[in-house]
Parts: sequence; structure tokens; C-alpha cells
Amino acid sequence: MNARDDKDLLLVLRHADQLVSAANVFALTLEDLDAINLPPASPVDIDQAQLRAIASLYLASELENAGVIPAAEALAGLAMSGSLNANMGNAAALIQAFWKQRNSRTSDSERMGFFAALFGAAGGSNDSARGRNADFEDLLIDLCEALYKLDEQASNPSWGSVVQQARVRSASQSILHNLLHVSSGITVFMGKEILTLIRETLSILGHPAVKAAFRAQSVWDVIDEIDRRMRRPLREHSLFVRRGQAGLTILAWLADAAPLLSSNKPLVGLDHPVIPAAVEWLEASLSLGQTAQTASPAPDAPSWAELAG
Repeated sequence: MNARDDKDLLLVLRHADQLVSAANVFALTLEDLDAINLPPASPVDIDQAQLRAIASLYLASELENAGVIPAAEALAGLAMSGSLNANMGNAAALIQAFWKQRNSRTSDSERMGFFAALFGAAGGSNDSARGRNADFEDLLIDLCEALYKLDEQASNPSWGSVVQQARVRSASQSILHNLLHVSSGITVFMGKEILTLIRETLSILGHPAVKAAFRAQSVWDVIDEIDRRMRRPLREHSLFVRRGQAGLTILAWLADAAPLLSSNKPLVGLDHPVIPAAVEWLEASLSLGQTAQTASPAPDAPSWAELAG
């Protein structure tokens, strides 16, 4: 990935921020009005707010898999231990501040546990209070396949066939029920916090002084070099980013479509961007699965003393 990809990623993050911000404002509004004797808020509105936050968190979970946060944390650790042997220039203050805040932000285990509870992500604790959402990925596969096959036996040029629309509706209802069962009021706030953290890490990894120190053209080149120094296996960044972006599009669409699930109207048109996003998600997931099967075991990570020596 190159510098243009860095800019594209920032645009996607801006979209994710907007989804979470809208959900966050809605949640705060409900909290402010709680003491006033008003009729209960519409369940659909609350569901949509949570789903938009979940869509952003899905992107965040894939960026975590792509190494964004782990690389920034490793860079800060290397820099503060004196083992980096590189001039960080005017990025040094950002790195130092990031290091000082390490105990006040969500930890790796907290984030991975949260992603496991929502999306069944690997690395999350299976014995946590929230457990692991083992059904999510299969349900998302079902939805993506239903969207992909929407034009099969099409009787209408705009929305396909009644049968395929029913399949999309059923798959949407299943994943909606699943996500709303495992999410809670904290989902919106965690979405905001984690996206803020990702923005901080990207401002460090994408800083011109950091790129220059690692002779890198993009954030992903920096991550690769840090992984090499930490003796970690190199990651398939582009596949994780592709899957994260596609998942964001699909789950944001699901939030918008939620009010229509109980009606008999067509749920989605054949020209909707969610359909190519479903294809993209399936292709990226298949490629990641094949990569995981052929990957060799990672060597043991070095200690700070070894890196300094």
C-alpha cells in the first residue's frame, strides 16, 4: 500500500467517525431526557444507533488485525527503551505522549475481548463475562451470499426477485438479532474511544518523521518494518483493510435497512453499493483464510534487551 492508500483509509475512518458520532449524540440525548416523563424511544432508533457504532467497530477490529495499534504501541516501546536507534524528529513528542497514556486507554486484551464478544474475533478471551460471538461470521457470510445472489432469477430489473429479496431479509434479520443481543449501551462509547485511538496511532505511524526514519512510503511500510524488528510475521494489510471497509459498508447498510425489515417492500436494489461490498468481503475473507492455512509459525518476539543490544 502507498501514500494514496493512507489518504483513502483516513476517508473511511472519517465515515466511521460520523457513524459513531451520530450514534453517540443519540445515546447522550436519551440519557439527558431520561429524567423527563416522555414516551419510550423507538426501539428501531436505538437499534440503528447501536448498529452504526457496530459498523465502525468492525472496521476498527480489522485495522487492529492489520497491525495499526500494535505497531504504534511497539514503536512507542522501542523509542522509550532507547532501542530504536532512529531520529523521530518532531514526532518524538507524539510518541512520548502516546507512551505516557498507555495505562489510561483500553488494553489489547480489553479490545480483543470486546471484538470477540461482537464479532467472534480471534484472540479474545473465551472465558470472559461476555463470551465470544461464534455465530457472527457465519451469519455475515449468509448475508453476503444472499446479497451477491440477489440478481439470480431476477423478475424485476431494479430489485431482482421476491425469493432472493426474502433471502436477504431473512439473513438480515438473523444477523440483526445476533448483533443486538451481544451489544449494549457501552458499544457506542467504545466505538468512539477505539476510533480515537486508531486516529492517534495513524498520526504517529503516518508522521513524515517516522516514515523518514523507516525509509517508508506509507503507514503500512512502517508497520512492516516494526513487525520485522519485533520478529513478528508480516501481515496481509490490504486484505484486512478491504474486509474492514466492506464490513463497514454492509453493517451501515443494515442499520439503514432495519426499519424496512418488518415490511414487504424490497429491501435493496440491484445497483446498491452494499452488493459489491458483499462480494469484496467474501473475496477478502477467502483470501485471508487461504493465507492463514499456509502461514508458518511466528518466531519468538525479542526482548527489549535484545533489541537494545
